[in-house]
Amino acid sequence: MKQVVITLLLLATLPGYRLLPAQAKLSTNSPQNGDQNLTMKMIGDGYMLGRPASFRTYETPDHTEALVWHGEFRSEEESNLATKLWLEERKITSTENVKDWNGNVIGDRIVAAPKDEKKAFMVIRRQGPNYWIIQSISLAVAMRVDESIQPPLAAFTETSSSCDRSSELLLRQQQLFKEEGKRAHQISGMVKIVISADGDVVGAKAIAVRRPGDGDEIGLSSAEEVRVLQSQARSMKFKSQPGCGDFRYVVSF
Repeated sequence: MKQVVITLLLLATLPGYRLLPAQAKLSTNSPQNGDQNLTMKMIGDGYMLGRPASFRTYETPDHTEALVWHGEFRSEEESNLATKLWLEERKITSTENVKDWNGNVIGDRIVAAPKDEKKAFMVIRRQGPNYWIIQSISLAVAMRVDESIQPPLAAFTETSSSCDRSSELLLRQQQLFKEEGKRAHQISGMVKIVISADGDVVGAKAIAVRRPGDGDEIGLSSAEEVRVLQSQARSMKFKSQPGCGDFRYVVSF
C-alpha cells in the first residue's frame, strides 16, 4: 500500500522557523552510500536558527518522503537549547552515540516519535557544530536517510560566549512562534536584523512577507507591508552587551 506523501512545506515546518524556498532545485541523485531505495528529489537553501542552512528531500519507490536540514550551531549552548525546542512536540524514543571507524565517539543521534500521529518522526544527528534534522512519516525511511549521512570531522571552536546572543534569540523566537496563533490577521514574515551592543535593532531588512489570508504562500509584498514588518523588528529590545560587536540574525514573525 502506498505511503502517505508528506509535502515539502509540511516537512520543512519546524517550530519557530520558516523555509524560504527561493533557492530550491530538483535533483535525481542518490545518497552517497549507494542506497538505491532512496532517490534525492530536491536540494535547496533556507533559514534555520536565524541563519542560512541547506536541505534535501528524498523519496522511496513507494513515494514515502523524507527531508533533511543541515546547518551549524554557534555554540554548545545553542545546540542544547535548539534541540530541546525541536523536540517539544515529540517523545524521545532512543539516544545513542555516533562513533567513527575506530570506535571513537564523534557525536550523538536522537530519535523521537510525534505526539500527534499526523506529524513526522524526527531524527537529530549532532556532531560538533554540525546538525542534521531528518523528518519522515516512516521511521524506517528516516533511519535509512540517517545512515546515508557522512559527517565531516569537526569540533566547536572556543569563542567568547559573553557576546553570543544565540540562546536569547532562540527563546525570543520561540515566544514569537507561540504568539503567532493570536496574530492571525497580522502581517508575518522573515526579517534580517542587526543587533547592536546596546541591545537595539539597528538594521532590519524584510526578506519574506506573508499577508493575512495568504495561507502558506511566502513572497515579497508591498512597500507598506515591508515597512510594517521592519518596524516590528526595529521595536525589539535585547540585553545590553558592552564591548561586543553587532550580532546578525534572521527572525520570523
